[in-house]
Amino acid sequence: MSSRALGAAMAAAAALTAVPAAAHVIAGVRLFPVTLTFDDPGVADEATLPAIQSPPSGDGARLGQLQWEYDKTITPTTALIYNQGYDALWQPGSKLRTGFENVFLTAKWQLYTDPVHESVVSLGIIREFAGNAATQAIGGDTFGSTAPSIYFGQGFGFMPVPALRPFAITGEANYVIADHRLDTTGDNGGNPNAWLGGLSLQYSIPYLQSQVHDFGLPDFIGRLIPLVETTWYSPAERPASGLPSTFTVAAGAIYMADSFQSGLELLIPGNKASGRHLGALWQLHFFFDDLFPNSIGKPLLP
Repeated sequence: MSSRALGAAMAAAAALTAVPAAAHVIAGVRLFPVTLTFDDPGVADEATLPAIQSPPSGDGARLGQLQWEYDKTITPTTALIYNQGYDALWQPGSKLRTGFENVFLTAKWQLYTDPVHESVVSLGIIREFAGNAATQAIGGDTFGSTAPSIYFGQGFGFMPVPALRPFAITGEANYVIADHRLDTTGDNGGNPNAWLGGLSLQYSIPYLQSQVHDFGLPDFIGRLIPLVETTWYSPAERPASGLPSTFTVAAGAIYMADSFQSGLELLIPGNKASGRHLGALWQLHFFFDDLFPNSIGKPLLP
């Protein structure tokens, strides 16, 4: 995998990693968990501490990522979200390279919540701050970007077939506007504007147990949410030298506890540009609105 292609994959992962119990993202009786490869559809006080990831790779390269996230609500429907990580890159014939990822700061507004139809829609602006020499050494972006974003969640509680009601979908779409555009030579270090997105299909066993039928499942099984996620990156303009479109599928499950969740997914490359080998992702995510409801777990403003 080339350093520029690796940089594109890293930018996509950092921008989308969401890298949040009734206090977090719910619509009626539907609880939307924190997806592992992109952001959830609402706002909450929470933190990912940590997410450990090895993305799909190719050409002998291997990337290890330790990532974290902190979400702070300003009002009950608005939040600021901080994402960053620390990476280690192995490439054949090269020394191990390490460095911090670029900082991402997101302003997010939960615009619409329909508890009857289990729907949530949010809007956001993601700001990527320019990297440094260490960031460039691991394939990161030298320059920053700004990405208007939309998020949504939709539960299937309206379905006439009871067994289908635990299903839900969530998604995110971003248009990434590069600070430094790639010129016609394709070697000025810039990036093209790009589309970036994610989509998940999930089946909530807690919803099945509480809203459809209590099958008396063991507690561990009754807290699982199996899901499949997809993420993609695609340049929106030419030239796009060294930055091909990528597509990744993530399949796994989330364990939903009362004040935290833990998720594990297998990362599967969807095309050649995304890599040829499987990757993996594990996330531990804490709900501060449940853990500390009277202090850091509540909005700054009413």
